[in-house]
Amino acid sequence: MIILIPLILLSFIWLLYHPEFTLLLIAFTNIIKGFLQEQVPVFEELDLTILLITILWLGLGKIIISGKGGFPSWSHNILIIFALFSSVIAFSGFYTPSPESGGLKIIRFLIFASSMLVAPIIFLKSHTDSKRMLKYFKILSAIILCSMLLNLIIIAVSGGLVTYLVRASLLGANPIAVSRSLAVIAAMVTIIGIRKNGFKLFASLILLSLILLAIVATGSRGPLVSFFAGIVLFTLLFESPPYRSRLLLVGFIAVAIVLGLVFLLPESLTTRFIQITQGDIIVTAGGVERISTIATRLSFWEISIKEWLKSGFSFLFGIGAGGFSSLFIWKDFRWYPHNIFIEVLLEQGILGFAILILMIITATKPLLKSRRLGIISEHSSVWIAAMLVIFFSAQVSGDLNDNRILLMFLSIALSSIHLDKKFLKESNDLINV
Repeated sequence: MIILIPLILLSFIWLLYHPEFTLLLIAFTNIIKGFLQEQVPVFEELDLTILLITILWLGLGKIIISGKGGFPSWSHNILIIFALFSSVIAFSGFYTPSPESGGLKIIRFLIFASSMLVAPIIFLKSHTDSKRMLKYFKILSAIILCSMLLNLIIIAVSGGLVTYLVRASLLGANPIAVSRSLAVIAAMVTIIGIRKNGFKLFASLILLSLILLAIVATGSRGPLVSFFAGIVLFTLLFESPPYRSRLLLVGFIAVAIVLGLVFLLPESLTTRFIQITQGDIIVTAGGVERISTIATRLSFWEISIKEWLKSGFSFLFGIGAGGFSSLFIWKDFRWYPHNIFIEVLLEQGILGFAILILMIITATKPLLKSRRLGIISEHSSVWIAAMLVIFFSAQVSGDLNDNRILLMFLSIALSSIHLDKKFLKESNDLINV
């Protein structure tokens, strides 16, 4: 305790002065939260996410009090649209058929999701801030990747691969959550790697191979597909011509690496990829059954669309926050369609869906404009690619709150490109002087 208490106090003070690191910790809490709740009794009562959000806002408050905070003019439109979207979600709680899960969903969204969107706009005020946040992201990514690879070595040495199915993870977290983080890290390594030459480019390919190995070992197919989809869309919309062909080449190499891993790794690690059309064998109350997660998601989407079209009210305003769970026998529990657009369409109707689309269009315009002007920096490219990976992942897994990291990457990407413009303008002014 003599060592631990001062260490906690120093960490608290350091996080207050580095809100960007606190925000990244919030983004990765789904990996460490369950472990801390089991191993550290205090976190059974004290929610880790609430603690980090509190520290984040204390840090933001310090920035605002010092006069360095505030919302830049470019952020006003996106913040207004997001406030409208949040209001629609909050209002849907008045008519939801699942008040318990719906109420919790609304509270989590208003507190956590809004914080992750607003925070980067407040603390990213210079080109240096953006670079520093990318540095912290690299550090956390290295820790996650090294921990995952070490875990794979332990599983292999201990004989854990000699079984029907192995879904590697970290600290007992959901393999999908770990895989999504790894997919974002893979995008980061890819975007940075193609801008290197010689040995550094080769080292980036080796590192990408290790990340893809870790993703395959989780048995999560959605994040892997999201990585490739995100890279393809980034190549088409945002990558500059000098690197576009190289990015496509690296993409083809990554596909070859994944195919090689699927066929060369032990079957216990690759079962879910090989049997993608047949489904997974699981043990249920009724015995051993084969369940197709793809067919299940398609069924969820079909049920959602039918319920959305059931009446004029549901078409316009949806059935209410968390209402998807009311379509099942348990009625009021946390459940979702595993597609962010269908989720909003069902629970907030065409009104919420239209606002969501408007927010996407409003956010995309400045990104595409920066691409046309050719002023997207390397670190901005990383944030945009990460945003696209999570965007595609949100179409097959998680709900609005699980995908709040999408809002974080969107906010960082928008802040970063506007800082690129500011940095370029200042550099041109110096040249003219």
